[in-house]
Amino acid sequence: MKNNPEGNAKQLSNDKSQMAGVLFGAGALLSLYLMLKKSRSIFAWILPVGLMVGGMDLYLKQHQERVSMTGDQIVAQLDDLDPITRAEVIKYVTEHEIKKISR
Repeated sequence: MKNNPEGNAKQLSNDKSQMAGVLFGAGALLSLYLMLKKSRSIFAWILPVGLMVGGMDLYLKQHQERVSMTGDQIVAQLDDLDPITRAEVIKYVTEHEIKKISR
């Protein structure tokens, strides 16, 4: 059985995304319950708000990790190219992204 670090990273990323969703969802459900109950106590709102903030924080950290890892992979691939090919690839990607935005 091979050890696949990329697969393990994807699984860990999915686990973090699921945990972020669970935390945020639990906070949202508790908030809904408190709204229906018409609770005005600040102490009652600490847990649901904390869960939602924790879920968003976990999601944003996971997103930043994914962006950083992808950026590092792209830079490594570009570094393997000769300067002219690298410039052509960057030009192609830039034009492609600009066309997607301007549609």
